[in-house]
Amino acid sequence: MRKNGRTLRQDMGIVRRGIREFGRILPGQMGHVMVRSILIAGIPFLETAVTAVLLNGLTVSPDRGRLFLYAILGAGLILALSLWRNYEDCRIDAGYRRLFASHEIGLTGKAYALPYELLERDSTRRLRDEVSGAIGLSGAGMASLYWDMDVVWTNLFTAGMGAVILVASLAGMLSADRAGGSLGLAGLAALAGFSSFVACRMTGKRFDVTFELFLKGARYARYGDYYHMNYLPDEDAAMDARIYSQERMILDQCQTKCYERLAEGKEREYNAASRYDGVKLGCSIVCGCAVYLAVGRGAMEGAVGCGSVILLYSAVTRLIEAAARMAEILTDLRNNNEHLLRYFRYMDLPEARESGGVRGMSEGQKSFVAGKPDGGGGSGCDIVFQNVSFRYPDSDAYALKDVNLRLCAGEKTVIVGENGSGKTTLVKLLCRLYRPASGSILLNGRDIWDYDYGEYMGYLAAVFQDFSLFAFSLAENVAGSREYEGERVLAALEKVGLSGLVAGYPKGISQPLFHDFDEEGVDISGGEAQKLAIARAVYKDAGIMVLDEPTAALDPYAEHEIYENFGKLAEGKTVLFVSHRMSSCRMCDRIVVMEAGEAVQTGTHEELLADGDGKYSQLWNAQAKYYT
Repeated sequence: MRKNGRTLRQDMGIVRRGIREFGRILPGQMGHVMVRSILIAGIPFLETAVTAVLLNGLTVSPDRGRLFLYAILGAGLILALSLWRNYEDCRIDAGYRRLFASHEIGLTGKAYALPYELLERDSTRRLRDEVSGAIGLSGAGMASLYWDMDVVWTNLFTAGMGAVILVASLAGMLSADRAGGSLGLAGLAALAGFSSFVACRMTGKRFDVTFELFLKGARYARYGDYYHMNYLPDEDAAMDARIYSQERMILDQCQTKCYERLAEGKEREYNAASRYDGVKLGCSIVCGCAVYLAVGRGAMEGAVGCGSVILLYSAVTRLIEAAARMAEILTDLRNNNEHLLRYFRYMDLPEARESGGVRGMSEGQKSFVAGKPDGGGGSGCDIVFQNVSFRYPDSDAYALKDVNLRLCAGEKTVIVGENGSGKTTLVKLLCRLYRPASGSILLNGRDIWDYDYGEYMGYLAAVFQDFSLFAFSLAENVAGSREYEGERVLAALEKVGLSGLVAGYPKGISQPLFHDFDEEGVDISGGEAQKLAIARAVYKDAGIMVLDEPTAALDPYAEHEIYENFGKLAEGKTVLFVSHRMSSCRMCDRIVVMEAGEAVQTGTHEELLADGDGKYSQLWNAQAKYYT
């Protein structure tokens, strides 16, 4: 039987992989799930069995001493098993919490392990958002499988115990030569089987409708989340809404695309529940009446004891309920596989596989590359772009075409050009976020892709336009680690002009930023945040410094302060500076002009400005006219 385009066998294969994933994330946890399921299924049967034994004993040949002993033993066993179940409940709940945490950490770890070019794709982001959204919205995916397997085992054991009791009773009737009773019990077994079948079908049909509406509801809910999360809490959006009278539009969108659709879905779900649950309930009532009649007749004929009436009725009704629940959970498992497949597709994405070290280099050479004294007095990093071309995935146009460029050790180079000229792309290639389509980038004569990734990153410090600060302490943000050298942090902050800011904090460099996790956290301005990002690069003290529009959020005074200290910030380092502000060119040793993915000009400010028809002169004069 196919469902969602897959056979039952294929779906069970997905479930088995999910269970193996449990074993990897939470070793031994599935064993606790099975034990608890046995206890959940067995304790009610045990309670009914003890009651049946006591009733049978009272009606046949009462032996009060023996019955009292049975009662004490039964109650003690039930208490012990109940306490054991409570223990397993705690283990299961704690396991779920660990699963949830491990699941999110695993997704984040996978994101860090992916090649940047794959991580940046819209398809990858959508896939991860779908996986995270599924578990956040309804616990779907791995979390749902966790609880589903708990229900599967519970109902399997319940149905198994009910079937055993029913078969044992039938065997007892046959051995007692009660033909009429045995035939009645056989008919009862057939009726129970038929009722179970009907319950399975009705439950499956109802759950199909429920799941269909769940998928639609998830889509409708995203509309509501979009407006509530993007417009309501955002002050800038609130200003736009008032100025352009957008309130009615936003509310109408929420009403029509979210809440009305959700209400319609709930109405369909309730109608399906009434229809399918009504049929299931009718079969259950008929079967229950048949149980009472058949077992009651057996009791009157002496085939079964009075207590056995309760036990058999409990066995049959629990068997039917378990069968119906198994149908529901099977449908749930197969529908949940849609989320599991997304999770597996994401986790199966190819990871960046890096080499295990700098190949063929001595420790002295490594030290030289890192921009640290190597005993021979060398420092800095020599970088060469050789015929480098690159185009982004799913794009036919080249972002870079046959770029040849040399960044000399200890030299400050600025790259200028119009938007889309290839400046940021060149930086991404140098940072190994992408691999060139052709050509190579050499660091001290060796291709940068021949270096161990972690070690190469140690040679590189970068400040991008889009940077991230975290709700950690000021020092942790600068150092990028929970372990840091306080004096180095203070020195880096001083170089970027933030020493006064630190002095105003009661906790100094230990002051937490933002209010996400700490009420004593402080908010900082966009300019201060940009300076912190620069301080982070200064603290790292790498041989190569990449600055992509590092002063974009700074006011003119703050920008001037950074430029004044630029020599100190970049002393002895190989610097690649990307900027739209032509005034920054004056402080660099060399200028590279990009146009349409090509390096069209290279030289000093004076040399390039002398070429009145060159691209650099055009860019310089275009900005200069607004300052004269």
